[in-house]
Amino acid sequence: MAGREQEIVLLPGLDGTGDLFERVAPHLATEFNVTIVRYPNDPSLGYAGYVELARNAIGARQIFLLGESFSGPVAIRVAAQLGPQIKGLVLAATFVRSPWPGWLVQRASRVDPEATPKKLRDAVLMGAYGDRELAEKVDEIVRTLPRAVRTARLRAVAEVDVRQDFAALSCPILALHGRADWLVPMIAMQNAICRKGGARMIVFPAAHMLLQTCAADGAAAIIAFAKTSAIPETQYEN
Repeated sequence: MAGREQEIVLLPGLDGTGDLFERVAPHLATEFNVTIVRYPNDPSLGYAGYVELARNAIGARQIFLLGESFSGPVAIRVAAQLGPQIKGLVLAATFVRSPWPGWLVQRASRVDPEATPKKLRDAVLMGAYGDRELAEKVDEIVRTLPRAVRTARLRAVAEVDVRQDFAALSCPILALHGRADWLVPMIAMQNAICRKGGARMIVFPAAHMLLQTCAADGAAAIIAFAKTSAIPETQYEN
């Protein structure tokens, strides 16, 4: 890459741990300094709180920013607020407003996640592309994520709408999505990108957890995007 070594900041999915980046992060680390933001298990936080956490983690640095799933709206709002600090925005398996009707997400927030059959959960998250190690990792996260935190995050999803923030972005944008993503259907992000223009989507043979099941290919797409989108450091003034 031209100029100084680049940094990418990764914002996690609904679990908030950042642990599910363990497959893609080493591939990204061949070209980036990788920073993973981890969310506290605080049920009082809404999207505004997560945006503040992400902004504090970024500080005054000029970075590439990735928001996965739940954190897509966080990344979009951070990019809108930080302007030229964001060299490029990557949106992985995510949305600009709730991918399902708000009442349905609210109802889902009241369901005990451990009551969902593991085979059904794995089919939705990983489809035919997962493996035993990943399934065990997901099971561990489901068991340890406090139910109140999961409920609060799903209720935040039910109400979020960052379409105006997304439409106003001027940074380069790359969306990554799985063709077989049942949890966050691809069509909504496709429509948002078509309305905005100037953004790119890459579709993978994957379900929702594309950064975990297509880690090498996903990282390669992000690295290629960064190489063509990098803004020289001299163009940014704090």
